[in-house]
Amino acid sequence: MNMPQTSGLGMSNSFMHSQVYPEIMFELRESLINTMAKPKDVLVDIDENGEAVEVNDVDVENIHIYELMRETLVCLTNIDNQAMDKCI
Repeated sequence: MNMPQTSGLGMSNSFMHSQVYPEIMFELRESLINTMAKPKDVLVDIDENGEAVEVNDVDVENIHIYELMRETLVCLTNIDNQAMDKCI
């Protein structure tokens, strides 16, 4: 007997892929975009000679969070780029 595959909740996989997952992915995309960590900040300061110099602030935790969020958004874009365009 050929039974349709179901998820653990008793829903068919086609229902999950067409109805449930797109909404979850949309909410995930929106949440990531709205709370995106900022990339590394570079400050420009004037030294004692009057020249502009870069001052790099190393915030390893913030940089790591930014990289993870960026990679996640790239993966979500690869899954469905049209949905990402709508979200942006």
